[in-house]
Amino acid sequence: MDFYPFNLVLAVIVASITIFLGFLPTRNIRSEFFAPQIVPCLFIWACIAFVSPSAIRHYYFFICFLCFASWLQFRRDRSLSGKMWLSIASGLGISVGVMLILAVTPRAYPPGLSDLNRSLLLASIYLGGAVIGLAYVCHALTQGLSNRSGVTKDQVQRYVGLLVGLVVVRAGVLLALLYQTPEKHFGFGSRMATPIQPMLLLGCIVVILPVLAFVARRVTRSGSTVQATSVFVGICFVGILAETLARLLVL
Repeated sequence: MDFYPFNLVLAVIVASITIFLGFLPTRNIRSEFFAPQIVPCLFIWACIAFVSPSAIRHYYFFICFLCFASWLQFRRDRSLSGKMWLSIASGLGISVGVMLILAVTPRAYPPGLSDLNRSLLLASIYLGGAVIGLAYVCHALTQGLSNRSGVTKDQVQRYVGLLVGLVVVRAGVLLALLYQTPEKHFGFGSRMATPIQPMLLLGCIVVILPVLAFVARRVTRSGSTVQATSVFVGICFVGILAETLARLLVL
């Protein structure tokens, strides 16, 4: 069974989550914060492994094992060891984990593209997952403010500011791709019968996600934890919808 584009979208998201978790300091954030956030990463990598071709399945099980080792170290309050395992998992996940899916799914990264379009497409794939992964981590950090895990408001605002920047850059990359090859997605003779899907994608990435990101920055500055967590959940849902469409449209 073909699980594209969900396997690619989830792989970039979960790899991004581990990267952003890995950049968080353990000098003030307790191990109790990190361990629960790694659990969904572990299960997502396991799911990707099960739906992957047998020739590459073992790579994803290995990344899954690395996440498990990191979770175990954080559970034992060994923050340094936990971050070490998490760094290895994030490095392999964002490189090998994503590239293997692209290698076995030619329609996700079709040959014959110009160098510029290949670079833009790769940036689109990674930026889309990074936006969702960072929104997830921002949601976790916002919740961490209220459960005494050591998360500070400055750290939340710093990550939210980064989220706003990524959302804007993601929108710019999509517009650049459409500028390079508009006829494929909007012109006559396209495999798209109507422009509904591309227009929905544009609306999500160029309008809705930036608006939600700026709202998230405003409510986090005002200290409204409940509103902020709701906005981050909205970014995750809209982002997953947008990235699924983007991968189907090869954008």
